[in-house]
Amino acid sequence: MVSETFYRKYRPQSLNELDSIEAREGLINLAKSGKTPHALLFAGPRGVGKTSAARILAKTLNCLKKKARLAGQDYEPCNRCEICKSITDGTALDLIEIDAASNRGIDDIRALREKIKLAPVKCQYKIYIVDEVHMLTAEAFNALLKTLEEPPAHAIFILCTTAPEKLPDTIISRCLRFNFRKGRQVEVVACLKRAVKREKLEVEKGVLVEIAKSVDGIFRDAHKFLEQLSLSGKKITLEETKRFLQQTEELKPQKLLELLAAKDVKKSLLEIDRIVTFGGDLVVFVQQILNSLRLGMLAKIGLTDFEEPKEIQSLSFDQIKLLINLFSQAHRELKFSPIPQLPLELAVVEFCGPKKAAEPQKKINSSLNKRDNQDNGELAEVESRWQDILTEVKPLNHSVQALLRACQPINFDGKTLTLKVFYKFHKERLEEAKSRQIVETVTSQVLGMPVHLACVLGEKEKKEDIIDLAENILNGKIGKEGGN
Repeated sequence: MVSETFYRKYRPQSLNELDSIEAREGLINLAKSGKTPHALLFAGPRGVGKTSAARILAKTLNCLKKKARLAGQDYEPCNRCEICKSITDGTALDLIEIDAASNRGIDDIRALREKIKLAPVKCQYKIYIVDEVHMLTAEAFNALLKTLEEPPAHAIFILCTTAPEKLPDTIISRCLRFNFRKGRQVEVVACLKRAVKREKLEVEKGVLVEIAKSVDGIFRDAHKFLEQLSLSGKKITLEETKRFLQQTEELKPQKLLELLAAKDVKKSLLEIDRIVTFGGDLVVFVQQILNSLRLGMLAKIGLTDFEEPKEIQSLSFDQIKLLINLFSQAHRELKFSPIPQLPLELAVVEFCGPKKAAEPQKKINSSLNKRDNQDNGELAEVESRWQDILTEVKPLNHSVQALLRACQPINFDGKTLTLKVFYKFHKERLEEAKSRQIVETVTSQVLGMPVHLACVLGEKEKKEDIIDLAENILNGKIGKEGGN
């Protein structure tokens, strides 16, 4: 027989057991009022108790002992009657849970509208819990809106979402909203103590606090970690807990952000390769990066409610904004990339810039040095407009712009623009017809004259330098076999 996980086994079963203080107080006030809204919206991050609260509310509204209680004096479900037990066990026919991520179309909502007309089987109210409601299509939202505007007296909707900003205002305006936020450390420890007591676990002092500190306020993750630590059947020690949690830290973005703050392109690229080798989910990884950068941005603005992550404190406001733009772009490109980590690697190379990538190259061809030292007024014009050229190229082709950032304009005679390229593969990419056309067209428009592109390659200093690393990345050699 498959055992039930801690999170399901010890999920709250009454309003007073809800872990999120604000949501708990709001729902208790609703229950005490005796009012029954036809639509509620539970908004907040994953794993903080939204669906658990929805089930508790379903019991509160339908509990068979309710009629025997004085209004407002005993607002909790009894958890002993037939209705309460069936909802707890997941067998209640009048509690319908819908995953909007899988049932997001207009046909699904139309089918729901037909079924909603049917009276409840045993309960006073038929409760519809719609999880991740923001995943519905626009047409489905319109169909749902009609139902929310004229619901049957026996139907109650509880819409749950991790992204309330994606909901139409017309839907939000028809719901009584409750916000669920990430748990404070004391709240996470309290929910863990409940599981420890019921499982009769032996836990060393400091273990629960250590777990609470590591889960970013997500109650579900806290239960999951505690359960995994309990599998040995022995006393859970602080040393063992720290060792276990260190393994989960391997997939967090702090190290990469520290390397980016130092503009260490080589170690940053190797860190991305390590995440891939470790089996990390790159979509989740980038979301974590963006979350840290967002907190840093808000802290830089001066919002005191937001604490700036220490790993990015050395970054300026403009650098944080640039990283947000680069990793937002990488996030959009992840699912289309033939090499999963390539969008992240391009973001790193673009942020760290050509100077960092070129540092290992101290030997440059003497003829290139002569070009570099020429007093070229037309070249100065190109250099002064170089950022404008990069800006205009970006919306046309993000990859070409990244390649140009790793180049250096070294000569312009009024007709031909010569770029010094440090990577052989970059040179080949820029000389492809499509890339060349983009560069020549944009440069001609910015400078106001016809421009032809020429590329020259700078010498490598040694075989195992950053140039080889960048070539391997763009060729897809890194990440597929777990290393260089």
